[in-house]
Amino acid sequence: MDRKQDASKDLLCEVKVLIDNNRVLELRELIEEYHIIDIFDIMENLDEDMKIQLFEVLPLDMAASILEESGPEFFSSILSNIDIEHRKNILELMSLDDMADILSQLEDEEREKVMDLLSQEDADSVKELLVYEEESSGGIMTTGYISINKDMTAKEAIEHMRSEAEEAETIYYIYVVDNEERLVGVLSLRELIVSRDSNIVGDLMSENIISVYVDEDREEAVRLVSKYNLIAIPVIDRQDKLKGIITVDDIIDVMEEEATEDMYKFAGSSEHEREVVEKVNPTLKEQLLSSLRGRLPWLIITLVGGLLSTIILSNLDYIMNHAYVSLVFFIPVVIGMGGNIGTQSSALTVMALSNKDLDYNNVIREGIVGIVTGIICSAVVGLMIFMFIKDIDIVLIVSISLLINMIVGATIGSFMPVLFKRLDVDPSIISAPVISTLLDITGVTVYFLIATILLSKIA
Repeated sequence: MDRKQDASKDLLCEVKVLIDNNRVLELRELIEEYHIIDIFDIMENLDEDMKIQLFEVLPLDMAASILEESGPEFFSSILSNIDIEHRKNILELMSLDDMADILSQLEDEEREKVMDLLSQEDADSVKELLVYEEESSGGIMTTGYISINKDMTAKEAIEHMRSEAEEAETIYYIYVVDNEERLVGVLSLRELIVSRDSNIVGDLMSENIISVYVDEDREEAVRLVSKYNLIAIPVIDRQDKLKGIITVDDIIDVMEEEATEDMYKFAGSSEHEREVVEKVNPTLKEQLLSSLRGRLPWLIITLVGGLLSTIILSNLDYIMNHAYVSLVFFIPVVIGMGGNIGTQSSALTVMALSNKDLDYNNVIREGIVGIVTGIICSAVVGLMIFMFIKDIDIVLIVSISLLINMIVGATIGSFMPVLFKRLDVDPSIISAPVISTLLDITGVTVYFLIATILLSKIA
């Protein structure tokens, strides 16, 4: 157990003691010294009664921040066990985009109960955010931004900022709009502060705006923020009207979520299994059902592929000949190497596609990698086989088959994700089990063909 885990365990014990002894003031002083994430971790390990007792002691801003980090179950559980006024005060301090993310996962009736506690302005903003798809840029944006009119003076803009800053997620970028709320420019806080009071915002702003459309995939927002090292990115509709901004903390959350989702898909599982794995105390039944649901379809596919490979192998009549029975020993090597390089190419291509657009030149490049590595590996395996078996026929069959399989593996592994991307399908669906099974079938087929051709010529 590392130092951080030890500290967390000590904090949990201390909190339990203070709650049991009803030492509220000491408890409040203690938790104010810790980061909200540490407090949230503690709360997830408390029983229901203690969790509520601790939550009611929290300062309102800390309570709101903890709810922003929570999931729908935690959110509903807490709100249903505190009085209405306390609920209203906490909800008022919550970030609207985080609240919308949580509300989108609640039942309609439960969502309406929460919406009824919001001010009319906040309720309208949350309803607007709930319209957008979860995977879209609109689904992760916040309406807590500062915009100023291009015709304002610098002095007017600063006064406007002072009145709006408390509600804003970030004030480092100031977005400039025209009279119809269209985004026309962007201005840094520094540029505005150092300018003269009489300067017009339209003269100060930069018209080179990096933005995303509200209905665009959120991965595009991640790509742009990463490429241009932005702290936030504006979100506009198709008429260029400013609808919100996406801040870097939300971008980081999306990057983590997308990366984890891709890993689960590539491993031949599903997002559902991830959700159960990440639960604090999942039941054995939940774990088993989620694993079966996520893995069984891919395992059935690989099983069918394995049976096809077996059918092909069953037609290799000549390996029953004692002279060539050693060919069987090298089947795992030939198939395995093709599968290995195919999985590598596929994984690297999927990761590269998440950051930029690739074309079929990537497939050619991976094919060349397959040729070079295939030649080296074929030479190594051929030399080792000859040292032990001294049969040039076996050396040729295994070496040539290995070379071809590695070229085919690298090509297929890189081609499939690019093809899926072009078809507007998530390339991470090409999971490792699928690539491996496909290459098992092609590997056995290549081995069969090479052995048949060479042995027939030799005979």
